[in-house]
Amino acid sequence: MSNGASSRLEFLGQLAGGLAHEIKNPLSTMKLTLQLLQEDFSQDKSALAMRSLRKIELLLKEITHLDEIVQEFLRLSRGHDLKYQRTDLGDMIRDLVEFLAAEANQKSVTLRSQLEGELDGIIVDATYIRQALTNLLKNALEATEPKGGGEVIIRARRHGDVVMVEVIDTGVGVAPANRERMFRPYFTTKKGGTGMGLPMVRRIVEEHGGQVTYESVEGTGSRFVLLLPVDPNRRETLQAMIRVSATPEVPVPPAAPRSRRRALEAKPGSNESGEAQAGES
Repeated sequence: MSNGASSRLEFLGQLAGGLAHEIKNPLSTMKLTLQLLQEDFSQDKSALAMRSLRKIELLLKEITHLDEIVQEFLRLSRGHDLKYQRTDLGDMIRDLVEFLAAEANQKSVTLRSQLEGELDGIIVDATYIRQALTNLLKNALEATEPKGGGEVIIRARRHGDVVMVEVIDTGVGVAPANRERMFRPYFTTKKGGTGMGLPMVRRIVEEHGGQVTYESVEGTGSRFVLLLPVDPNRRETLQAMIRVSATPEVPVPPAAPRSRRRALEAKPGSNESGEAQAGES
């Protein structure tokens, strides 16, 4: 990219960030005013007051949603001040599986991990990588819930100077018409979604010198792949890793849980797994 194009993109980013701030300030004022009106009307039990309260609640809900979109946009436009530290990615993934176990159980989803090789000493910003993985796992759980349950696997393994993290689900998959738009800001198929989750995941991973790819079969499931350099100063190893991981691996959910598990585990021989069983007594 030329210096002129880079400067233009930087200027547009600053302009967009400033515009988002200008939108955020009146939104805050509107929200506060509506909350004060809500308090006033709550003291009145008349039919008119009750109708007004319902309208105020709807307005507050919409303003809260707009505020979330603006906040996500600001985070995306500003980028992140990464604080690199040596991190045990295996411990992070185990903690996430435990943290999301209750949500998985509520959705009748089996959530588990597969960890291969040495995953400690990975140089990342642990806070932002955890945010990216949490986002992908929550998306996977939500994609699996409409089918009445299923399975979500987060798998991590190290290949030399590169770490591959996969989030695989047996959910509803992505419609072909939506595949080109998955990482576009504001695009969402979820009710109440901001459409900023996947763009944020990509931004975080690319700021680490990594790459995000995905594949999906509608009605069958999806697989998101994160490639991260073990050391951000050795990013050139990513291209070799991309060539190694080019073989498609799409999850196929058979009828029986045991068969479904075999279908998801594309490569046997993992030396560690963690599991949160959902929907079982």
